[in-house]
Amino acid sequence: MVRRVAVALPALNERARIVACVSSLLGQAAPDFTLSVHVFANNCMDGTADVLKTEFPDCPALYIHEATLLPPFATAGWARRLAMEEAARTLRAATDILLSTDADTIVSSDWIRRTMTYFDCGFDAVAGLAVVHHTEWQALTAEQRARLRLLRKYMALLSYLRLYGTIDRDCWPRHDYEGGASIALTLRMYRAVGGCPPLPVGEDRALFEEIRRKGGAIRHALDVKVLTSGRLVGRAQGGMADTVRNWCNQSPDMPLHDVWPINVVLGHVAQAKSRPLLLRELPQEIEKAQALAFQLRDATPLALSA
Repeated sequence: MVRRVAVALPALNERARIVACVSSLLGQAAPDFTLSVHVFANNCMDGTADVLKTEFPDCPALYIHEATLLPPFATAGWARRLAMEEAARTLRAATDILLSTDADTIVSSDWIRRTMTYFDCGFDAVAGLAVVHHTEWQALTAEQRARLRLLRKYMALLSYLRLYGTIDRDCWPRHDYEGGASIALTLRMYRAVGGCPPLPVGEDRALFEEIRRKGGAIRHALDVKVLTSGRLVGRAQGGMADTVRNWCNQSPDMPLHDVWPINVVLGHVAQAKSRPLLLRELPQEIEKAQALAFQLRDATPLALSA
């Protein structure tokens, strides 16, 4: 039986970016699975749906759903939930795959294929890695780029320390990003968690928390990558753009915004018998993770930020 794959794409006033996003998704089609892309154009005032109808006329794999969400439902969480519900309706088998990304994102050319390999290994969900698009990375100031580089290395350090000495299928090297730019789960797990939590913001992280609560196995895969916007003014108050702006604009001597303090994580390895070995291996392991995370593995002309 051919596996069904459906991608949910919430979009709010994304006319300028959505064609590139949808093109990268439709290019994933393959003979061994059926692909459908579901754009949920909510509260759009810029002709987001119209430009898709013009660029992809009569495309059988593209479904465009237009809606006006009323307060208090006009939020990122509700948009994601409704987009995923539309996509899930086209799936049938428990092992069919539901994915979601953002309308300001371009997925790598092997995004679906690499995601599927982890489901074939028995995982219930996959959190992919989002990297800022090269052109938008260059548009940031030198100070902002330095701040984000520091954050990236710091978060890799925290991930390594949390996993050190543990036996976990979601093993190192890995990342800790659980954002809407790259979400994937089986239909069975999606139904088990009751859909995407309709929070005003943070619905993506809440979804993965629900998967963990249900005992689902999550893979934080470094080779499942997407290029996303580095804009500092976003669509949802308190969303990713606001968080990135906070990270960028903090002075170097301030704690990193919304990230675990390192002393908390060190508590996880305080009793490790190999602590000297841990400290000796740490620099090489962090460099290994960085190299894997930002190695371009597809044939697209797009570059990942350094």
